Amino acid sequence: MKTILKTLGTLLVIFTCILTVQAQDSKPAQPQPGDLDFASKATASNNFELQAASIALAKSQNPNIKQYSQMITDDHTAAGNELSTIVKNKNWQLSTSDDQNYKSMIDQLNNSDTASFDRIYTDLMVKSHQDAISLFKNASTGTAITDADLKKFATDKIPAFEKHLDQLKNMQPSDPSISDMHITPNAPSPAVKNKVPKPTLK
Repeated sequence: MKTILKTLGTLLVIFTCILTVQAQDSKPAQPQPGDLDFASKATASNNFELQAASIALAKSQNPNIKQYSQMITDDHTAAGNELSTIVKNKNWQLSTSDDQNYKSMIDQLNNSDTASFDRIYTDLMVKSHQDAISLFKNASTGTAITDADLKKFATDKIPAFEKHLDQLKNMQPSDPSISDMHITPNAPSPAVKNKVPKPTLK
Protein backbone atom coordinates (compact mmCIF):
# COMPACT_ATOMS: atom_id res chain seq x y z
CA MET A 1 0.00 0.00 0.00
CA LYS A 2 2.81 2.38 0.91
CA THR A 3 4.48 1.58 -2.40
CA ILE A 4 1.31 2.43 -4.31
CA LEU A 5 0.85 5.72 -2.46
CA LYS A 6 4.49 6.61 -3.02
CA THR A 7 4.12 5.88 -6.75
CA LEU A 8 0.95 7.95 -6.97
CA GLY A 9 2.66 10.81 -5.15
CA THR A 10 5.56 10.71 -7.59
CA LEU A 11 3.21 10.70 -10.57
CA LEU A 12 1.30 13.62 -9.10
CA VAL A 13 4.50 15.63 -8.74
CA ILE A 14 5.52 14.85 -12.31
CA PHE A 15 2.06 15.76 -13.62
CA THR A 16 2.15 19.06 -11.72
CA CYS A 17 5.57 19.89 -13.16
CA ILE A 18 4.34 19.17 -16.70
CA LEU A 19 1.34 21.47 -16.25
CA THR A 20 3.60 24.22 -14.88
CA VAL A 21 5.97 23.98 -17.83
CA GLN A 22 3.07 24.02 -20.30
CA ALA A 23 1.58 27.08 -18.62
CA GLN A 24 4.90 28.89 -18.81
CA ASP A 25 5.31 28.00 -22.48
CA SER A 26 1.83 29.28 -23.31
CA LYS A 27 2.54 32.71 -21.86
CA PRO A 28 3.64 35.28 -24.46
CA ALA A 29 7.22 36.42 -24.15
CA GLN A 30 7.53 39.69 -22.30
CA PRO A 31 8.48 42.45 -24.74
CA GLN A 32 11.61 44.47 -24.25
CA PRO A 33 11.33 48.28 -24.08
CA GLY A 34 12.97 48.56 -27.48
CA ASP A 35 10.37 46.28 -29.05
CA LEU A 36 7.46 48.30 -27.70
CA ASP A 37 9.12 51.61 -28.59
CA PHE A 38 9.67 50.57 -32.21
CA ALA A 39 6.20 49.05 -32.58
CA SER A 40 4.58 52.20 -31.18
CA LYS A 41 6.59 54.57 -33.38
CA ALA A 42 6.13 52.41 -36.48
CA THR A 43 2.38 52.29 -35.89
CA ALA A 44 2.17 56.06 -35.45
CA SER A 45 4.27 56.66 -38.57
CA ASN A 46 2.16 54.27 -40.60
CA ASN A 47 -1.06 55.86 -39.41
CA PHE A 48 0.21 59.28 -40.43
CA GLU A 49 1.09 58.05 -43.92
CA LEU A 50 -2.43 56.65 -44.31
CA GLN A 51 -4.14 59.79 -43.02
CA ALA A 52 -2.00 62.04 -45.20
CA ALA A 53 -2.67 59.92 -48.27
CA SER A 54 -6.39 59.98 -47.57
CA ILE A 55 -6.34 63.79 -47.40
CA ALA A 56 -4.32 63.97 -50.61
CA LEU A 57 -6.79 61.76 -52.45
CA ALA A 58 -9.55 64.13 -51.43
CA LYS A 59 -7.81 67.51 -51.87
CA SER A 60 -5.17 67.21 -54.57
CA GLN A 61 -6.06 68.00 -58.18
CA ASN A 62 -2.88 66.43 -59.49
CA PRO A 63 -3.25 62.91 -60.99
CA ASN A 64 0.34 62.02 -60.10
CA ILE A 65 -0.27 62.93 -56.47
CA LYS A 66 -3.48 60.91 -56.44
CA GLN A 67 -1.77 57.88 -57.99
CA TYR A 68 1.09 58.10 -55.51
CA SER A 69 -1.32 58.49 -52.59
CA GLN A 70 -3.27 55.42 -53.66
CA MET A 71 -0.05 53.41 -53.71
CA ILE A 72 0.74 54.68 -50.21
CA THR A 73 -2.74 53.69 -49.08
CA ASP A 74 -2.39 50.15 -50.46
CA ASP A 75 1.15 49.49 -49.22
CA HIS A 76 0.77 51.06 -45.79
CA THR A 77 -2.57 49.39 -45.16
CA ALA A 78 -0.87 46.04 -45.73
CA ALA A 79 2.09 47.03 -43.53
CA GLY A 80 -0.22 48.27 -40.79
CA ASN A 81 -2.23 45.04 -40.83
CA GLU A 82 0.94 42.98 -40.61
CA LEU A 83 2.29 44.95 -37.68
CA SER A 84 -1.07 44.90 -35.95
CA THR A 85 -1.19 41.10 -36.24
CA ILE A 86 2.26 40.77 -34.68
CA VAL A 87 1.32 43.03 -31.78
CA LYS A 88 -2.03 41.31 -31.25
CA ASN A 89 -0.55 37.80 -31.28
CA LYS A 90 1.93 38.83 -28.60
CA ASN A 91 -0.70 40.63 -26.47
CA TRP A 92 1.37 43.81 -26.43
CA GLN A 93 -0.04 47.14 -25.33
CA LEU A 94 1.39 50.00 -27.37
CA SER A 95 1.73 53.62 -26.39
CA THR A 96 -0.29 56.13 -28.40
CA SER A 97 1.78 59.16 -27.37
CA ASP A 98 3.70 59.07 -30.66
CA ASP A 99 0.50 59.86 -32.56
CA GLN A 100 0.63 63.40 -31.16
CA ASN A 101 3.89 64.01 -33.00
CA TYR A 102 2.00 63.93 -36.30
CA LYS A 103 -1.07 65.92 -35.29
CA SER A 104 0.38 69.27 -36.39
CA MET A 105 1.29 67.85 -39.80
CA ILE A 106 -2.21 66.49 -40.30
CA ASP A 107 -3.60 69.89 -39.32
CA GLN A 108 -1.25 71.54 -41.79
CA LEU A 109 -2.56 69.34 -44.61
CA ASN A 110 -6.19 69.87 -43.65
CA ASN A 111 -5.76 73.65 -43.46
CA SER A 112 -3.70 74.14 -46.63
CA ASP A 113 -5.28 75.64 -49.71
CA THR A 114 -5.37 73.94 -53.10
CA ALA A 115 -2.50 75.99 -54.51
CA SER A 116 -0.03 74.99 -51.80
CA PHE A 117 -1.34 71.54 -50.87
CA ASP A 118 0.74 69.42 -53.25
CA ARG A 119 4.01 71.04 -52.22
CA ILE A 120 3.20 70.75 -48.51
CA TYR A 121 2.09 67.14 -48.93
CA THR A 122 5.20 66.04 -50.81
CA ASP A 123 7.51 67.86 -48.40
CA LEU A 124 5.88 66.13 -45.43
CA MET A 125 5.93 62.74 -47.14
CA VAL A 126 9.61 63.05 -47.94
CA LYS A 127 10.42 63.81 -44.32
CA SER A 128 8.09 61.09 -43.05
CA HIS A 129 9.64 58.44 -45.26
CA GLN A 130 13.17 59.50 -44.40
CA ASP A 131 12.33 59.21 -40.71
CA ALA A 132 10.59 55.86 -41.22
CA ILE A 133 13.53 54.40 -43.15
CA SER A 134 15.92 55.47 -40.41
CA LEU A 135 13.62 53.98 -37.76
CA PHE A 136 13.23 50.68 -39.59
CA LYS A 137 16.94 50.36 -40.41
CA ASN A 138 17.84 50.87 -36.76
CA ALA A 139 15.30 48.20 -35.83
CA SER A 140 16.64 45.84 -38.48
CA THR A 141 20.34 46.08 -37.68
CA GLY A 142 20.42 47.49 -34.15
CA THR A 143 20.36 45.72 -30.80
CA ALA A 144 17.37 47.49 -29.25
CA ILE A 145 14.92 45.14 -30.98
CA THR A 146 14.99 41.60 -29.58
CA ASP A 147 11.78 40.15 -31.02
CA ALA A 148 12.52 38.09 -34.15
CA ASP A 149 9.13 38.71 -35.78
CA LEU A 150 9.43 42.45 -35.27
CA LYS A 151 12.99 42.53 -36.62
CA LYS A 152 11.94 40.60 -39.72
CA PHE A 153 9.00 42.94 -40.24
CA ALA A 154 11.31 45.96 -40.10
CA THR A 155 13.81 44.37 -42.50
CA ASP A 156 11.15 43.36 -45.01
CA LYS A 157 9.54 46.81 -45.21
CA ILE A 158 12.67 48.90 -45.86
CA PRO A 159 12.81 48.28 -49.65
CA ALA A 160 9.19 49.38 -50.14
CA PHE A 161 9.72 52.56 -48.11
CA GLU A 162 12.87 53.38 -50.07
CA LYS A 163 10.90 52.87 -53.29
CA HIS A 164 8.23 55.28 -52.06
CA LEU A 165 10.86 57.90 -51.28
CA ASP A 166 12.64 57.49 -54.62
CA GLN A 167 9.40 57.76 -56.56
CA LEU A 168 8.46 60.89 -54.68
CA LYS A 169 11.83 62.53 -55.28
CA ASN A 170 11.76 61.62 -58.95
CA MET A 171 8.25 62.99 -59.29
CA GLN A 172 8.99 66.39 -57.75
CA PRO A 173 11.25 67.97 -60.42
CA SER A 174 9.14 66.85 -63.39
CA ASP A 175 5.77 67.99 -62.06
CA PRO A 176 5.37 71.81 -62.01
CA SER A 177 2.61 71.75 -59.43
CA ILE A 178 4.73 70.00 -56.81
CA SER A 179 8.22 71.16 -57.73
CA ASP A 180 10.26 73.65 -55.80
CA MET A 181 8.73 77.12 -55.88
CA HIS A 182 11.94 78.59 -57.36
CA ILE A 183 11.82 76.36 -60.43
CA THR A 184 10.03 77.95 -63.38
CA PRO A 185 8.19 75.44 -65.61
CA ASN A 186 9.22 75.43 -69.28
CA ALA A 187 12.16 77.76 -68.60
CA PRO A 188 15.05 77.57 -71.13
CA SER A 189 17.65 75.03 -70.20
CA PRO A 190 21.11 76.22 -69.06
CA ALA A 191 22.55 75.01 -72.36
CA VAL A 192 20.25 77.30 -74.33
CA LYS A 193 21.05 80.29 -72.11
CA ASN A 194 24.77 79.80 -72.61
CA LYS A 195 24.46 79.98 -76.40
CA VAL A 196 22.86 83.44 -76.43
CA PRO A 197 25.66 85.64 -75.02
CA LYS A 198 28.52 84.06 -76.94
CA PRO A 199 28.40 86.47 -79.93
CA THR A 200 28.50 89.52 -77.61
CA LEU A 201 31.73 88.31 -76.02
CA LYS A 202 33.71 88.73 -79.23
